[in-house]
Amino acid sequence: MNRLHALFRRVSVVAAGALLGLTGVALVASPASAHHSSVTGSAECDTATGEWIVTWNVESASTPKDVKAFKLVEVVAKTYVGRKATDVTIPELAVTDEYPHSINDTLTASLRVDRNVTKASLAVRVEWDNGFKERRLRPATVKICGTCKPPTPTPTPTTPTPTPSDPPASGTPKPTASIQADCEGVVHVTLNNAADATAAAEFTVTAAGGDGSTQEASVKPGESATIQIPAEQATEILVREEGTEEVLFEGDPEPADDCVEPGEPTGAYKSTCDELIFEIDNPEDGKTVTATFTPNKGEPQTLTVEPGMSGTVSFPAEEGLTVTPSGEGIENPEPITWEKPEDCAPGEGGGDPGLPVTGAAAGGIAAGAAVLLAIGGGLFVMARRRKLRFTA
Repeated sequence: MNRLHALFRRVSVVAAGALLGLTGVALVASPASAHHSSVTGSAECDTATGEWIVTWNVESASTPKDVKAFKLVEVVAKTYVGRKATDVTIPELAVTDEYPHSINDTLTASLRVDRNVTKASLAVRVEWDNGFKERRLRPATVKICGTCKPPTPTPTPTTPTPTPSDPPASGTPKPTASIQADCEGVVHVTLNNAADATAAAEFTVTAAGGDGSTQEASVKPGESATIQIPAEQATEILVREEGTEEVLFEGDPEPADDCVEPGEPTGAYKSTCDELIFEIDNPEDGKTVTATFTPNKGEPQTLTVEPGMSGTVSFPAEEGLTVTPSGEGIENPEPITWEKPEDCAPGEGGGDPGLPVTGAAAGGIAAGAAVLLAIGGGLFVMARRRKLRFTA
């Protein structure tokens, strides 16, 4: 049985005229899917200058089918020397008013930092062209390990030029390593060998937190390799390059910041010309979650979402409207303010919610909600099945 229809039947028992409202919603409601972005990063030494190059990748990891583009609405980038943080600007990751990025694009940006930087972090918040935006920043952190130095000038040779009978001189590797833990606790060890190295770098990576076994990797000049260490083994990690006494990394990696753990419900919000809509998605491995949405004017609404389901509640648009979500699992509940979209027709937005809504609706779901509010009496609840995880 379609859960959306079942919910509306319950509403029709108490809401006069709801049957007509249900018809309007059935005609315009469409399946929704999860929205969330993804941020990853890595660091590599530029041995020509002795600086680190941190490469960030940002992408729209999950969206509904009708979404075509996205934009960055908030970007926070920092570098760290020890515990001292410094805000930095990354021009390639700029906040914009339009939606310049296709959902199939991966935004790549490079940040060059001094050799004494020990960590870099990036957090972004994304909005899609259907109006939904993440409630909180999606972060990633790269811990920078190892020594990054410019090449030492080669002294003028004082020995005779080798004859063909002399053995060839051995090359020199230039290894570096960077460590990053993801939200599942898996540690990604990125092994780099500089482009101007003259020999392959032979790495050994040991995780004493597991059975003490060692993984090996041979990296040619100008290339890199990644070794993954399972979360249960990711302690007391030692990264070395064979043939040298230099330790590239030793210790425990820092955990990823502000992660959304599997099974945790998340949500988003959207302002249309007629409503302020809240969406909650509960993954299949989650537990039934109940959230309460309290407006500064009018009655609170409560939404219960079962595992593997999503649902929305909406409030009639009104100037000065704020709604505060609360409930178990909702971090830092803060009032969300309805913001009137710029493309609203004259007379739309912030009107009397009890009057019929005229003019073009902002979208299918919003139009269905407006019909129900005008005819059915004020309660609009939707729940749709989906499997994608939504991260606010």
